[in-house]
Amino acid sequence: VYVCLSWVDTHPWPDARRHILLENLSRTALAADIRRAIRRERVIGVDDIQLDLYRFSPNGRAYLTLSHPDFLQKNIAKLEKSSIGGFLVSTHSADMPSVTPELRGIKGRQLAASRGAITGTGPSGGIPSHGKHVCIWGLPPKVSADSIKEYLQGFGLTKLDDKTEIYQVPIPDGAFSLYSRHLLRTQSVSDSYHVVRRVHMTYFQPEIFGKKFQVHARVVR
Repeated sequence: VYVCLSWVDTHPWPDARRHILLENLSRTALAADIRRAIRRERVIGVDDIQLDLYRFSPNGRAYLTLSHPDFLQKNIAKLEKSSIGGFLVSTHSADMPSVTPELRGIKGRQLAASRGAITGTGPSGGIPSHGKHVCIWGLPPKVSADSIKEYLQGFGLTKLDDKTEIYQVPIPDGAFSLYSRHLLRTQSVSDSYHVVRRVHMTYFQPEIFGKKFQVHARVVR
């Protein structure tokens, strides 16, 4: 009796990957800057571009998702040492970190927030955002969601109600901060940019804290 044993590698071969990791990007680089470089270098088959974030702030990396693995090596060669925003970038194939399933839907986000799982780290901060999230930081460490909502309403942002989602981004283990960081979910991309235009570089409750807490805001993309 002969028994045939076969071993199957559950990890894809490098050539089967469909993701390119760009490194050494400017922290101010946008997906639009990468898209211009893609057109300039005649890179083909790019389905998606996601900035890699740390606590919802850019960390100088981005992921490209390709429509087919056959485009991988040629595109890496085209992009290697290309310039994006005045920075020479490096490229290599990579596996795309997955989005935590529980971050999908309001109940999932609430559960994730209660577990400290909304860290803002990974491609697009680890959330399926599509521009409908704003990261706000520089706030007092123990500020409540209601206080943030009241602060935002003071700028005439009337689309905030009891259903508005505001989640605190946890501080990494072993770290300390005098400020807090929060994630606000908006109803549309235009609402997100409206929030940023109104509150970025303002001061939180200046009648109480003066200029102690300067607020920063950016759209999560």
